[in-house]
Amino acid sequence: HQIEKLASLGKLSATVAHELNNPLAGILTFSKLITKKLQTVQKDNEYESIFEYLELISKESARCGQIVKDLLIFSHSEHDKFSKENLLEIIDCSVTLIRHHLEISGITLIKDYADEPIEIFCNANKIQQALMSLLINSIEAMSSNKGKITIKINNENNNVVIRIIDEGNGIDEKDLPHIFEPFYSTKEESGGTGLGLAVVYGIIANHNGKISVEKTSNLGTTFKVILPQNEQLA
Repeated sequence: HQIEKLASLGKLSATVAHELNNPLAGILTFSKLITKKLQTVQKDNEYESIFEYLELISKESARCGQIVKDLLIFSHSEHDKFSKENLLEIIDCSVTLIRHHLEISGITLIKDYADEPIEIFCNANKIQQALMSLLINSIEAMSSNKGKITIKINNENNNVVIRIIDEGNGIDEKDLPHIFEPFYSTKEESGGTGLGLAVVYGIIANHNGKISVEKTSNLGTTFKVILPQNEQLA
């Protein structure tokens, strides 16, 4: 079962992340110190190559640090910080934070819903994180073609249903059963951790909600998120 799998992996992730954090911080700190000291040394060809290697060490350490950060986010659930929130404000904040991604990619974002408050009981930070991950996922799927991403919101059976519809390349049929699994990624070139959609799945599950791929084709993908509207979570 996906929830049990995520829970056990979450515990392992927390342990691994904490164990890696200190040595990684040490590597990053000392590589920066050496770089600083080298700046006072007379420069030659050998210096340039050493400086290049140090930059690579710093860059890769920072990347490992991001993986550790992802693991820690993945392992934490914040049931104790739920409150009544306006979903539209959370969406607006999410869109503001990824606005530069949209502009760089030449993608238009369309909000296809009424501008009336929708109250849900949730952890606002976590729902924002989930929405940002889904939006960034859609932007990356559309990297080769400018188009639009549409956010739709409906009320169905006392649930709020959010649909994020992109015009990307779609998801391969063989990948569909696995896209919410931890460490499963179709983005080989980007060096991602493969935790993005698994984290989203965990967040939505912690809100007694559901997430699914409602539709996918070479003309785009629709992610469907269902959240209970009037439910207080313990």
